[in-house]
Amino acid sequence: GGGSVCASLDVAGAQFNVATPSAGTIAPDQFINCLQGGSAQLTGNPAGNASVPAGYQTVYVLTRGTGLVIQQAGPTPNFTVTQPGLYRIHTLVYDPATLNLGIVVPGVTTGFDVNSLLVQGGGSICASLDVQGAPFLVFGSFICNFFGINNSIVLPSTADDLTDEIVRLAETSNEGGLIIDNMFPVPASDELNVRYFTSTSENTTLRIISLDGKTVYSERFADQEGLVTRTIAISSIPAGTYLLRMENGQQVQTGKFEIIR
Repeated sequence: GGGSVCASLDVAGAQFNVATPSAGTIAPDQFINCLQGGSAQLTGNPAGNASVPAGYQTVYVLTRGTGLVIQQAGPTPNFTVTQPGLYRIHTLVYDPATLNLGIVVPGVTTGFDVNSLLVQGGGSICASLDVQGAPFLVFGSFICNFFGINNSIVLPSTADDLTDEIVRLAETSNEGGLIIDNMFPVPASDELNVRYFTSTSENTTLRIISLDGKTVYSERFADQEGLVTRTIAISSIPAGTYLLRMENGQQVQTGKFEIIR
């Protein structure tokens, strides 16, 4: 280097780029949503606390269900959905040179699959995915008609109040027909209560079927439109696991429950 000391320095060295990507957080513009005209618009509001290093990009990912199955991706946190259910909008900050989004197959690849590739998920790729994301519950108009009207329905105001029953109700909330909301107590002993929605006043057929396919209980009755709770006497049915099957018009709903003694 022009001095007098006999030594050697590799001036070029090995180059490293130390990046600290962070997806930050994002919140739903509206947690409860209704399909109107067959679709619903979901919008996430980033908190502005993301960190995007030089060379990195931001993409927003829409997933559906508790399995975080990827549906869509785009440059903005705005997506249109046409099916009811639980959705989340996630923020992903990544380097296109190290993470190829071509590996994502909509409807197959999950957010968990992508996260497992990242350092934060035990992988080797330096990127950041907000796994929690912004949650959205989308209901069909049939169920939405009951929002704020029938105090027997308890809908969560935030994702902290989500239950498996609420998610299942959203996922099955078609535009009409018959939807089983809840069965209780579980397990049951002498009585089983079934809470369900009907959009028609047609006759309903209710059956309890054993796992080997035998009908152990059956009744047919004139139903009413709206939210209904029906109590079934099951004290004469042996202990075991059964399927409850309800039919109203062309709509069929089933649920599994257990009887104990």
